[in-house]
Amino acid sequence: MTKNGIEAAIAKLRSEPGKRIELRDDKEAGLLIRAGERGASWSLAVRLQDGQRTRIKLGTWPGMGIAEARAAARVARTQIDQGSNPNERKRVARRTAAIASLNRKTLSEVIEDYDKAVLSQHRRGAQTKRALDGKRGLLRTLLNRQPESIMKAEISDLVKKHAKTAPIAANRNLAYASAFFNWCVDEGVLAENPAEKVRKPSKENERERFHTIGELKEIWAAAGTLGYPFAQLFRLLIVLPNRREEVAAMPVEHLDLASDRAPGDAVWLLPGARTKMNNALRVPLSRLARSIIIEAMEHPDRPKDSKLVFTTTGDTPVSGFTKGRRRLDQAIQAARIKRTGDEETPEMPHWVVHDLRTTFNTHGCEILGIPPHVADRILNHVATATRSKIMRVYNKSELFEPRKEALSAWASLLEQRVIPSSKLVVS
Repeated sequence: MTKNGIEAAIAKLRSEPGKRIELRDDKEAGLLIRAGERGASWSLAVRLQDGQRTRIKLGTWPGMGIAEARAAARVARTQIDQGSNPNERKRVARRTAAIASLNRKTLSEVIEDYDKAVLSQHRRGAQTKRALDGKRGLLRTLLNRQPESIMKAEISDLVKKHAKTAPIAANRNLAYASAFFNWCVDEGVLAENPAEKVRKPSKENERERFHTIGELKEIWAAAGTLGYPFAQLFRLLIVLPNRREEVAAMPVEHLDLASDRAPGDAVWLLPGARTKMNNALRVPLSRLARSIIIEAMEHPDRPKDSKLVFTTTGDTPVSGFTKGRRRLDQAIQAARIKRTGDEETPEMPHWVVHDLRTTFNTHGCEILGIPPHVADRILNHVATATRSKIMRVYNKSELFEPRKEALSAWASLLEQRVIPSSKLVVS
């Protein structure tokens, strides 16, 4: 192996794109130079003490000449004889440098790294990030701190403070923070997770709240005073017991509204990427659900040519649910006071939109006799009401026709006992 021989081999490669060569040294065992289009580098082919073969990178040509490469090979071989692995030492050095770089970052910067590496791959990643560093995020007051300076007591205090106004949300945000800190430990940013042994501030039970038929009447009537899009949205959530986020972001292109001659054949195609359980579902639309969707699509306040059924911007799904619910609750209470003539009339007991799903499940099974496994499939659960093994098998099938019959029966019940006979259409 000579300098002229190496340079001649490299020059020859320039006329043969894509080809690579290896030249072995005849003086230093295992030393070789590998050349290609982009350059040449030295390495040492050697067997470690455990018998494993490996190649140790030594340097690049021409920065490292033949004599320097032979000397580097002897040093590497000596390290191996002493029980060391030069490649592993380099990896540890790179890892240490990376950790040192991360440890110089603020918590805010590390959260950004976490977002790019992990949350960006998750369907609800943006929501999780807001729970960490958003305006109401659990860690928002610590963002300028070094991660290693954050103590368990601080996380515990933040969780307790958050739980005073939103106990269940505090549980969720603690879980998000713990997952983030676990990632920090895995990446070497932290030695331990400061949120690991922080207790959930609130006990969680399965919600048992469901609406009576009388309460459904009140919600339906009050929703009609809200105007587009919330009037149609809240009513559709009563008729079609899907999750709020799924219905609110309903795209027009996923709807097959059939024809006026066969309105019962309408279907909503719900892709797996938009469901909590990540499983696609064909949702049969009852005539009542279809009429509400058409009403929303044809409403003069809906931006023309929008790809969404419920939108105020034309480009993004409807938002502002907190304000919408506040207006709905105010309308319900105003109707109660008007009916009783008493300003001290009690308000409707606390409820959340998700309770409308429980309401369907309760009345559908008790009044209409809908089989639990069919109701579960309508709610797109894995198997909450039907936990037996045989019922979980049922839940793997689509059960389209049984669901269609059940939702049609539910719509008929609403038309008979909930919806005022005078008007179905709202302004």
